[in-house]
Amino acid sequence: MRARARQPGGFTLVEMLIVTAILALLLSMLLPSLGRARTLARIAKAHAELRGITVALDVYRHDHDQVLPPTRFSCSSQTAYELPIELKAYLPGGRIKGVEVVEMHDPFRSGETYKYRAVGAAIMNESILRNGAATLWVPDGFPREQGDAGRYYNDPADSPVRYAVWSTGPDPDSPKFDIPGRLPVPRKYWLTGASDTGVIVHLEDADGRVHISP
Repeated sequence: MRARARQPGGFTLVEMLIVTAILALLLSMLLPSLGRARTLARIAKAHAELRGITVALDVYRHDHDQVLPPTRFSCSSQTAYELPIELKAYLPGGRIKGVEVVEMHDPFRSGETYKYRAVGAAIMNESILRNGAATLWVPDGFPREQGDAGRYYNDPADSPVRYAVWSTGPDPDSPKFDIPGRLPVPRKYWLTGASDTGVIVHLEDADGRVHISP
């Protein structure tokens, strides 16, 4: 008596387990590449938008007798160093948490704008304007030599850096940021690749040259 032929079109349990294992292996190989590609795309977006902000700052300065917008920080829950609302005439505007802002979101920080610091005037607690209250920490020998020595500047007339705009990057609590108040000028705080942490920054020196992190 002849044995009954096996019906085509079905999978045995062993075959299904083998296929599942192969798919899991392929996914484990592809996911790091996909994650890296996503991070690189966010870095590219940040650089493009930061470049747009530096152009807006140039236009603002041209329209306001070479004066930059004030830096903003406060003791409230509002994010420190948000983009100056004065740039709303040149960049997209909107509201975050009921506060009028330049609506250019950091691709690494949902709901937050890119950050801005300029040497000189600052608006504190959303209301008080103080000249010389905004500072930037600049390493000695900037930009060629950058060691651990440096100081805070609050006078645009003698500061080696005029302003900086930046993204906080993949990890705002990166161990790189040993002294967060010194962000973002020193190169040791900069992002150097998709697998790194650090800030993505565009900054202008006293000679008008823009320096860009990798």
